[in-house]
Amino acid sequence: MGNGVRLIIAANQHDMVSAIRSSLESTSYIESIVSVTNPAGAENKLIRDGINVLIWDLDEFNPNHHWSQAIQSRHTLYILYTSLSRGKYSLLPQTGNDVFLQKPAVFTPLTTWRFTTSVNDLIDTMVKRQKPPNMRELVKMVGANDRQKIVAIGSSTGGTNALEYLLRNMPADIPPMVVVQHMPSGFTQLFADRLNALYPQEIREAQSGDFLMRGRMLIAPADRHMRVVRQQGKLAVECYVGQRVHGVMPAADILFESVANVMGGNAVGVILTGMGNDGAKGLMQMKTAGSTNIGQDEASCVVYGMPKAAKDIGAIAQELPLDKIPAAIVRLAGNN
Repeated sequence: MGNGVRLIIAANQHDMVSAIRSSLESTSYIESIVSVTNPAGAENKLIRDGINVLIWDLDEFNPNHHWSQAIQSRHTLYILYTSLSRGKYSLLPQTGNDVFLQKPAVFTPLTTWRFTTSVNDLIDTMVKRQKPPNMRELVKMVGANDRQKIVAIGSSTGGTNALEYLLRNMPADIPPMVVVQHMPSGFTQLFADRLNALYPQEIREAQSGDFLMRGRMLIAPADRHMRVVRQQGKLAVECYVGQRVHGVMPAADILFESVANVMGGNAVGVILTGMGNDGAKGLMQMKTAGSTNIGQDEASCVVYGMPKAAKDIGAIAQELPLDKIPAAIVRLAGNN
């Protein structure tokens, strides 16, 4: 892998190209910045042994998923799509190697600063995801055949406060956690970043390929389902766009079903406050596979919908008030 990033800009809007160049050309991890007249022109600009980031202006160039997927299969290529609105991007099947950033209608000093700061942050995140894990991370990763239990959590209305309570009352070295929290598009990243800044655990909005490890909580991104998969002998997550389940995406049922299939009984399911019945079916599959499941009790729920639905079909082994759940998770998912 090379020492930095080759940034390729497929856009002709002078204000935007100039703003990105001025902001990022002196950044330490940027190896070079080049411009192309259209996305296809990026192919012969890509470096083979390094990280490539293509900024693709959807207002100028229509998306071409088949082309970008073919290129991404041969290169380490992330695509940062930008546009005045999310319309065209929302129709694309996201792969986990692309992100969207809305550009300002007018590049004033303030909007330019906000836009380029976001570009910088997104590229920095991409670079960090490409770094090979260090020994400490490798030790914490969960092998597909390890006895370390993982914790799968589903929540909705009132769940953000409940999740924060769990983190505040659990050790830094938490069991590997995967979470579906129903939130509007764009808010899961902000939520994860806020929790990560407040608490000692590592909390991040999940992307495909993120590994499960002790001390880490992965929160499913809004508008993508998340499931647990085996990858390179380890456990990781896959995030993808699919059909809504119970009218929501991500859906706790999708996550729980994948945990049942991959982990068998080597997991703990948790259903927290929320409206509707998402998660009940998946928790039942986890129970059938041998997991022990916890439901938040009615008195401590903001909305006793999701826990009640799971309890009514017999998917819950223990119903507990919120203040008892952190200790229960640690006890049930402790290292074996």
